[in-house]
Amino acid sequence: MPAAASAALPRVAVDPGHGGADTGAVGRLPAGTPTGMTPRADAQGRTVLYEKDVNLDIAVRLDAWLRARGARTLMTRTGDLAGGDRPFTTTGADLKARVDMANEAGVELFVSVHNNALGATTSGTETFHYYYSSAAARVLASDVQAAVVAALGLPDRGVKSAGFYVLRHTRMPAILVEGGFLTNPSEALLLASPDVRQRIAEAIGRGVERYAARDVVAPPRLPATIGPWKTKPKRVPAGYRLVKTGRTNPVGRGGWLAVVAGFRQPVVTRARPATIGPWSTRPRSVPAGYRLVKTGRANQVGRGGWLAVLGAGATSR
Repeated sequence: MPAAASAALPRVAVDPGHGGADTGAVGRLPAGTPTGMTPRADAQGRTVLYEKDVNLDIAVRLDAWLRARGARTLMTRTGDLAGGDRPFTTTGADLKARVDMANEAGVELFVSVHNNALGATTSGTETFHYYYSSAAARVLASDVQAAVVAALGLPDRGVKSAGFYVLRHTRMPAILVEGGFLTNPSEALLLASPDVRQRIAEAIGRGVERYAARDVVAPPRLPATIGPWKTKPKRVPAGYRLVKTGRTNPVGRGGWLAVVAGFRQPVVTRARPATIGPWSTRPRSVPAGYRLVKTGRANQVGRGGWLAVLGAGATSR
């Protein structure tokens, strides 16, 4: 491990989503599927996978990966409890405890580890930043998304914006990673594998490492937004500027919002997709930086066809 790369890694808050009475998403597994974690069963005795367990396992592996490379880290929970390893009371109290820990510790990045829920056929990986995030958070989200998609080979659902509490109230660039869908039986089975969870952890770590290598200008250590207000306030604190939001805006909803202003935003280049294709027959050529692979019939992306993947030594930019 190069000493220079290790020294450059920022201090990271690793946030395993959910915990305690909050199980998060629940996936169904074939009876007796080994997971390397605490066995779980539903009221009918069926083998299930709790998101809180998967998130914690990935987060512990990510924490170890980062520390092995010289990074200082903060885990917002280390066991099956709420934020700060306290008994779960309410979702609001849990989320506030996680954010308060990160803000008080002065970490430089916040990475929340989650897995998704929707329909039985919904598939893929996505990463979120706050609606009014700094460019630094958008760069971090893009780097981590590209790395996790490349590691898992699931559909790339892209980098998205959201108003999640842990993204809105943290005072450093913050992202929330959704590795796969526990409600999709094939992805639940993937997430049940310790090897797959290790791949996700290492991919998130590589994304953080790539972000650190960019030397991105960090935003001021302030909450990303203050408000909203129904009527325009006479003044806002130093370091903020007022914006009028649209009625459909999930944060302002037509009111006034104070957003952080006055920091330099680095140029964000568009990430290249982790894969191109698939094709049923082998193409004659692929774009520079990619290499061809023949996929298995059970492969979620290629399904027995040809796929172009970012080649060894190629970057996602």
